[in-house]
Amino acid sequence: MGIFIDIGVCAIFLLALVIGAVRGLCRQFSRPLVGIISIAGAIALVVVLYPLFANSSPMLGFIVSAAGWFKKPMYSVVVANAEELTQAMQGSYLSVLSGVSDKMFARMQTMLEPTGLEYTIGNFFGKIIVNIIVEFAMWLVFYLAIKYLLLGIKYLLKKVTSVVVFKSIDKIFGIIWSVSLTYVIVIGVVLSLVEMIVNQFVGGLAPSLQSWISGTTVLKLLHNTNVIGSFISGIFGWPLMTIA
Repeated sequence: MGIFIDIGVCAIFLLALVIGAVRGLCRQFSRPLVGIISIAGAIALVVVLYPLFANSSPMLGFIVSAAGWFKKPMYSVVVANAEELTQAMQGSYLSVLSGVSDKMFARMQTMLEPTGLEYTIGNFFGKIIVNIIVEFAMWLVFYLAIKYLLLGIKYLLKKVTSVVVFKSIDKIFGIIWSVSLTYVIVIGVVLSLVEMIVNQFVGGLAPSLQSWISGTTVLKLLHNTNVIGSFISGIFGWPLMTIA
């Protein structure tokens, strides 16, 4: 089984190499691809950068202001556990969430503890609102910046590759880009998500999947050097498989 899996993986990367050589780098930068890269790149930048200042003094001011939008007394009741949160929500439209108050309180702790703010529904909602607004604004700025940067690079590449001597350089970079993109999609995203989903939801299949990967050479090497997968795993909190 292992040898067939490795052959399949190598065939995928060989196909990517051929496509890169034939199309070059410039022709691979289609508008849909630029859009996808811009969206994904902007999301990654928000995930990495927003936590660096999410609990800074200016942000806390925004959170408190947003919390002030909620005027009813229940929004300012300080709660210490899930039971008190359930009591605070009784008799309001939020009472429908009583069945998941334990999860809601756990989320409240995760979001409000780094801020030093009191555990109130108002502060919790304020934090959520500020996160949504700021993260979207950051994403939009990063998306536009990455998109127009890539379109500028594409324009320059068209001008450069119009000179015959640079066409071979375009093909070399086309190969590098095509193989790299294939690695990101096949190993960084697809393989990682399969491992995380199996570990998290279909544990019975985990030993078989581990055995298949362990019996390979190429896929095992790619798995053990999957930095992108480790990053995605950290975001979701779902572990990748451990392959010795």
